[in-house]
Amino acid sequence: MKITSLTHEVDLDGIGSQAIIKRYFNIKENINKEDIHLFYAHYTNFKQKIKEILDISNKPDIFIITDIGFNESFIELFSLFEESMNSGCKIYWFDHHIVENSIVKRLRGLLEIYLNDDQKCSAEIVKDYYLPDDTIAQRIAKFAHDTDFGDNNYTIASQIQSIISYNRGQKYNKNKKRIVNLLSEGKFENEWFTDQTNKLRRWEQTQYKRAESNKRSIVIENIGEVLVSHAKIGAGRIAKVLKKQNPDKKAYIGIDTRYNELVVYSDAINCRDLARTFNGGGHRDRAGFKYENIVKNGTINCGFLEKLKSEIQKGKY
Repeated sequence: MKITSLTHEVDLDGIGSQAIIKRYFNIKENINKEDIHLFYAHYTNFKQKIKEILDISNKPDIFIITDIGFNESFIELFSLFEESMNSGCKIYWFDHHIVENSIVKRLRGLLEIYLNDDQKCSAEIVKDYYLPDDTIAQRIAKFAHDTDFGDNNYTIASQIQSIISYNRGQKYNKNKKRIVNLLSEGKFENEWFTDQTNKLRRWEQTQYKRAESNKRSIVIENIGEVLVSHAKIGAGRIAKVLKKQNPDKKAYIGIDTRYNELVVYSDAINCRDLARTFNGGGHRDRAGFKYENIVKNGTINCGFLEKLKSEIQKGKY
């Protein structure tokens, strides 16, 4: 039996979901590790990854999607889902992002299982479905919730989240799989994690200094002051640091110049609705999208900033 897992690559919720899935098939179904195939995606390349997995003659027997979210452009995948299900590929999707009821209904009609609960993180939903009584799965889910909902009660969870962010991108897939394997075995601390932590701290210090020097303030009519900055580090991490250091602003925008990706954090605007205008998505208080040439020659594209301000001002956010 061929099992394929596709998950969100940049956070502990996505990686933790995959670790629970791998643990289930290893210990409950006795599936060999060679038959479990791990893939990674972001909302910017989700459709491409789905097509790579399903647009082949050797489709998996079971295909499990976790922690990806949904935007309108994903609708073009529905016919592929239907074709794959009819050919014997069972598709499961576990998520916690906000999705319109009409889409939820369609997905539940197309797929073997579609579960979505925005009050939980994806790893909790996966744990409840596959391994509700397993102590290691419970711990993975607890740590995933802690980082995804911003509770930050567990230092070890924050450290693993940082290591996952540090290993973003296809060239680091081997490291992500190593993290999945370690978590699935209940190994949350070891020498490799320590080595990774030391490396990422040096990298973080350099990039956070860049983000601080690149920080700028913009004022949006009827909203207030918004902070925006960019560096070669996760956009969400930049936004989170801006918010922590300047808690009185209306919104915080981080830009990851490696991938032309933007993440906005805000309690004053509907971040998800804003992101959707740029073909992105996420949650009400945090969301993101991709925009080409968002930073040029070290400076944020003025045309983009004006477009962003305009979308916020004219939208009912």
